[in-house]
Amino acid sequence: MSHKKTLIWGIFGILLIFFFIAFAALPLFPNSTLGVIRIIARQRTIEQIIVKDVLILAYRPASDHVQAISEIQNALPAWEQVQAGLQKGDDSLGISHNLPPEIHLLLLQAQSDFTSIDTAAHQVLAHPSKIDQTQLLIILQHEHAYSLAMFQVSDLFESHIHGISQAYFGIGTTIGVGLMLIWVTFFRKILRLEREKEEQKEGD
Repeated sequence: MSHKKTLIWGIFGILLIFFFIAFAALPLFPNSTLGVIRIIARQRTIEQIIVKDVLILAYRPASDHVQAISEIQNALPAWEQVQAGLQKGDDSLGISHNLPPEIHLLLLQAQSDFTSIDTAAHQVLAHPSKIDQTQLLIILQHEHAYSLAMFQVSDLFESHIHGISQAYFGIGTTIGVGLMLIWVTFFRKILRLEREKEEQKEGD
């Protein structure tokens, strides 16, 4: 192999290793993980919709009630499905059956607020023409605590994924640097052999 070809192969190898390190630096957020983060955020949005519509049923004119009832009826099944999925896992939603223990603990803490709001909302739907003030009060008492807990779940989930991404980056970088050192050592040895061959030819 000529000295020029050896140099080209050496540079090509170094570029490949740099590419490997750059690839390791990319954030490891698969679509399923991003989907779960969006789902958790949507739980808070759905809860706000439920609270808004219950308040409409309690204090706004009857002409606004039809849409409010429809929104609650559509919101509750999705809200309940996701909450159950976060507790036990749901393959259809891309939610793992083995969430980190600290996230699972927060979800358990949010569950009592979720159950209170959910039960009260169903009671409201059963008698939408005359809102039971007790059920309204239950919803208002628990909505902030639930929203805060789900925000903490989302934040902790993102932090957990970020931690995993950093760990993979550290491993990838370490491997890349190790490969770089091996390749540079090997490449220098090849160059030295090439020079020795050329010097031997010139001596002959």
